[in-house]
Amino acid sequence: MTKLTKKILIIDDDASIRDAVRLSVEGQDFLNVEVTESADVESGIQQMKDTNPDIIILDLHMPDKSGFDFMDIVNKNKLLAKAKVIMLTADDTLGNVFKAEHKNISVYRFLGKPFNISELQALVLDISLLS
Repeated sequence: MTKLTKKILIIDDDASIRDAVRLSVEGQDFLNVEVTESADVESGIQQMKDTNPDIIILDLHMPDKSGFDFMDIVNKNKLLAKAKVIMLTADDTLGNVFKAEHKNISVYRFLGKPFNISELQALVLDISLLS
């Protein structure tokens, strides 16, 4: 059976979180993944333009600009053609879900930190099978 290949962009200011997410998604049994990482919104925007990812795993709270700022820039510049976003945050509250909806930010799912590896893998696989 041929495995699907998906490009994943991880944007988080915490290197240990990026490592944990990368190791989690690379550990998929049913997918080949190509992972790109960014430590902030500005480099994340550039990486998005360069790699055209299928999935973006995005931290909400980062210095300078937030995950919401990233999504605002992406939406304003119509960069999010096909990518699905998983918002990975310690602040996975209903308020933030409603804020995302109010801003017309198409977040596929909010996932809390610390995250469950199996849940993240299931989300990535689910997104991959939908697209």
